[in-house]
Amino acid sequence: MHIPDMQLCRYHNGPLDAERWAVPLRAVGWLEHPHSFPKGPVPLGLPDKLGSLVKQMREAFPQYAFRGVMDCTFCLADGLSSPGPIWSQENVIIPGDNEIYASPGGIAHYVEAHGYLPPSSFVSAALRCPPCDSGEYLEALRIANAGEVPPVESHSQYSGRLRRELQAAVEARERRKK
Repeated sequence: MHIPDMQLCRYHNGPLDAERWAVPLRAVGWLEHPHSFPKGPVPLGLPDKLGSLVKQMREAFPQYAFRGVMDCTFCLADGLSSPGPIWSQENVIIPGDNEIYASPGGIAHYVEAHGYLPPSSFVSAALRCPPCDSGEYLEALRIANAGEVPPVESHSQYSGRLRRELQAAVEARERRKK
């Protein structure tokens, strides 16, 4: 899926929908062949940091991995084998300065293998992003979201909410039977 860099992200209802945030949710790294993209040198460590953020999001927020998998269309267009579809369904949410960034899990591959140069504000935000499985991360999202609670839940919050909703539905069904 191609979304031009810095456009409002409206990828999916929930945390990847700009309407859910108090500040702009900017799409970065939603690349697709044959659309062109900026290329250039990136700070040392950016691909590793992005890869780490993808892994952290996968572990801390698995409920935000969705919409299927795809191969890298740039690799395929160049006659190369894709690194595999294992990363495309994951999403990264990065707090910025009065804005939030949403990126697909393949962004680290695009930077490393295809020379993609993300916007400088995104690069700065990614490099300073706290670990996604920390309270610091949720606090950074809140601060970046104009001080409002971000529309994300930790996996334990998400699981707990689903359990409560299921329990309420079961109890309502039992009451209707009586």
